[in-house]
Amino acid sequence: MEKNYEVLKHYLQSEKQAGNMKKRHSVPQMHRDEDQIVISYPNEEVCKERVVIRQKYKNVPIPNHRHEYIELSFMMEGELSVQIEGKEIRMKSGDICLMNRNVSHSSERATDDIWMFNILMTADFFDTIFMYLFSEDKYISNYIINSLYSESKKKNYIFYHLPEGSFEEKVMEQLICEYFLEEQKNIGKITACLLLLFTEISRAVGAEDEAVITQKSIKIQKEVIEYLKKNYRNATLNSVAKELCFHPNYLSALLKMDGNRGFKDILFDIRMAEASNLLCKTDRKIEEISSEIGYANEGYFYKCFKQKYGESPDNYRKKHKNLNKRQ
Repeated sequence: MEKNYEVLKHYLQSEKQAGNMKKRHSVPQMHRDEDQIVISYPNEEVCKERVVIRQKYKNVPIPNHRHEYIELSFMMEGELSVQIEGKEIRMKSGDICLMNRNVSHSSERATDDIWMFNILMTADFFDTIFMYLFSEDKYISNYIINSLYSESKKKNYIFYHLPEGSFEEKVMEQLICEYFLEEQKNIGKITACLLLLFTEISRAVGAEDEAVITQKSIKIQKEVIEYLKKNYRNATLNSVAKELCFHPNYLSALLKMDGNRGFKDILFDIRMAEASNLLCKTDRKIEEISSEIGYANEGYFYKCFKQKYGESPDNYRKKHKNLNKRQ
């Protein structure tokens, strides 16, 4: 069967499909937060399927709301005003808007001539797609990655137009048709289409200057080092990423950029430096020092210390204490 927008419209307009559409979507729990914004989560359907595509409800105004999943809105045909974080945007045919989690948004009533679709993705599904982009982008300069991943607590959205007849428009057509027109939709094809779509959008929008990316990486490395100097004992990549408001995979990739040290290497060096300091300036037992810097296993600490300094903690302490006496 040929799959294109006209076939899709005919399919969705049928009375049989209209009845199925009502049964397909579960009604999410709704309540309002302290700012009177409607919150619609958890959504059982989205959580289970991980990616869900919905045709926009028609003749129903959508109130200001937010949710715990990522939303990609696509205007296939028509024109509609939407409000995103208080800013009005007029979406026209071919426009898309990618919204991060908890971005507040609303829209006016969609008339019968409007064909708009919302692609809803859980955070873990979205992460799966972008881990591929990390491996292909030497400078982590991908526009979407920087916009949505660099500060996870910041509410972000991206607006873009798919040029008529462009490759990315054809990918979007395949994506939506695969979801609605196939009895057994292929999640692999849907994922591949999203990856292609986001890659092309990033190329079209443009990457940040490499010098800017490098400068950003250096700044982040300094922040990580300063944090680890104070929290080296129990620090993990996830805990540091959460504290500094980064996605763990994004932070890890930035630290390794241009062949720089990764998170484990930085933490290792800071712990060893502190161990050296305690061995030379205190009489604390090596067992205590091992525990103090984050190593529960004393034997493993000995192994790590010798790897760094080429000798055991005992010999290192004796040598440096003797040097201090001579001085």
